Amino acid sequence: MSKAEEQIRKIKETQIGATAKKVLVVEGSDDVNAFRQLLARRFPDWENQWALANAGSKKQALAMAPFAPEWLVLVDRDEWSAQELASYQTKYTNLFVLPRFCLESYLLDPAELWLALPTKQQQKIAAGVAGIEAEVLTNLESWRRHAALWHVINPLWSGLRALGFKDDLLQAQHIPDDNKLETTLKSWSDFVNAGRILGEVQATIVRMNSQPIEEFLHHSLYAKDFYPLVVHQALNRLLGQKSEAERRTALFSTLPVPADLDPLWIRMGLV
Repeated sequence: MSKAEEQIRKIKETQIGATAKKVLVVEGSDDVNAFRQLLARRFPDWENQWALANAGSKKQALAMAPFAPEWLVLVDRDEWSAQELASYQTKYTNLFVLPRFCLESYLLDPAELWLALPTKQQQKIAAGVAGIEAEVLTNLESWRRHAALWHVINPLWSGLRALGFKDDLLQAQHIPDDNKLETTLKSWSDFVNAGRILGEVQATIVRMNSQPIEEFLHHSLYAKDFYPLVVHQALNRLLGQKSEAERRTALFSTLPVPADLDPLWIRMGLV
């Protein structure tokens, strides 16, 4: 039995039992906590039909998908291209990809953050939304470059693996001669060509510079760094100190349920 099958068995034993509940599989414990809060506010009786389960990682969530076709597997989009997204959705029919870059992308937009703050906290920020914007939307030039690097550099590993890196040259049953070795190494070298990669980074920065700020925050920015390093620190300055975990939980408990999650609720049969 694979690790994915064993996880599914344990979830059935501990969370489903004799009920007919389906399971929404998410990447990690933060996702479980966030979606439990969002679901409870939008659909108070959601647990009559569904359970939430933590896969442990995006890779493991995808590994579980084919073994539980009646469940729904929710993963971050991250830097997947449109082609990669379509490929995964074709391969896993029970896959739902988050509309934004990742879960933390719901905690970046000053306008959305403002609506998530209780009145007492809003009153601490004299300038209102503009006060949050002044704290959060600084140094965006550097963060656009950081985002571009994530979109271009991070997928290089999977691209190299698709070219056979490194196993094609290390199989004892198929030891490459010099010609095979040179051809394979050249394919890897061509793929990680510095000029090509630099050009892609620069083109991506240009594209991101042309995006409306909302689109950049929701879909392009690497929120897993931007939220703790920028947003959390800004809110600590504006509202007083809290741990990152406390702040995240507090925000998701009051954040207006984002409209772009409506397709997820439809897939779950809740609306």
